[in-house]
Amino acid sequence: MTDVEDRLRAELAAFVQRADPARIRPLRQPAIGARSRMPALLAPAAAATAVAALVTSVIYAGQMTGHRRTAAGVSTAAGPFGPNADTVAGLPRYYLTLDRSWSSPHFVRAVVHSSATGAVLATRRIHDSGNGSPLVTGATDDRTFLIADSARFYLLRIVADGRAVRLSRAPIKAGPFAIESIALSPDGSRVAIAQIRYVHPQIQVSSLATGATTTWRTRANGIVPSISWSAGGHQVGFLWESGLHSPPPQQQDGYRLLNVEGPGGDLLAAGAVVPASPNPGGDIPSAYVTPDGRAFITSSTQIVSGDETTVIAKIISLSARTGQVQHVLYTASARGHTQTYGNAGTLADQGCAVLSLDPTGQHPLVRCFLLGRFAFGTLGSGHLKPLPGIPNIYCTRECRGAEWATAAW
Repeated sequence: MTDVEDRLRAELAAFVQRADPARIRPLRQPAIGARSRMPALLAPAAAATAVAALVTSVIYAGQMTGHRRTAAGVSTAAGPFGPNADTVAGLPRYYLTLDRSWSSPHFVRAVVHSSATGAVLATRRIHDSGNGSPLVTGATDDRTFLIADSARFYLLRIVADGRAVRLSRAPIKAGPFAIESIALSPDGSRVAIAQIRYVHPQIQVSSLATGATTTWRTRANGIVPSISWSAGGHQVGFLWESGLHSPPPQQQDGYRLLNVEGPGGDLLAAGAVVPASPNPGGDIPSAYVTPDGRAFITSSTQIVSGDETTVIAKIISLSARTGQVQHVLYTASARGHTQTYGNAGTLADQGCAVLSLDPTGQHPLVRCFLLGRFAFGTLGSGHLKPLPGIPNIYCTRECRGAEWATAAW
């Protein structure tokens, strides 16, 4: 395949992901006897023409959604996800998606994508126990990722130009405890692991070189569903959920910062708690601490009932000191009716979630589901740039394809 064809294939894949199927007319059946293949020399030129036509249709469809900027700089749109941001400056070169299909429950598929085009560069299948959903986290070098299932840890390293990967077992033991969340340190030398030890959570920080471990524990009941590192590698931010309606002050639900340079100790002795508002489903949205440790990037969802349901989802920045909203990075809204079959229609599923945060703290990977509309991508200047790799996992009449999926920078 020529370089021209490679580029055309990548561009076409990116544009197809941004197209709205409802706005594209189906192709007509070709006439009987029409030639099915073009001469080899004409294929690149014809493909370029097809890409150009598709670009025009995507741009036109994007204009139809409507968009405006508010005085506060918040993006609002007539459609659920607004227009496409064709380019976002400062993105990592690659992102990794992880998915498992209904037909292959004992394998997960790790896929390396180009952040610029969304094109698939490399794929690796990894054996999985099938118990729970595997986790993925990346280091700031844009080439090192850690994948964890219920019992094993794998280091995945992107080599060369991203079209190959190396996979190896990491010398980490999680013990007989359930893993809730993981995060690689910025330099990729350590991993923070949030676990449930019997009924009590703990955070374990382990060296990937030696396996040496330091642990912070608590005797309180709860979970730690998300964890992340600040840029200096001295502290981790984590979400604490006690599950209690009126927890005592030390067990208050919210986001916390933990200094991990010491010898271990009390998990809940971490600094001030940043209060968090639950999603419509009752759980608290995941959050990622910014590189400077001064804020948490998370999401919020508001549902307004009436003749039609309105869902308003936001990606926000919360001050790690005061807990106040500093910035609204993105707003998406949708109005309509929920589905009545499968698991596609519960209001508890509505909203956006942050899956990963880039090393600059400016471009989270985001997954949104609003009243049947699904989107996955990254943020830049208030816009969502759609990216391929995360399918709509909400079943309708029958569950097919991906059972589960996630992503990380």
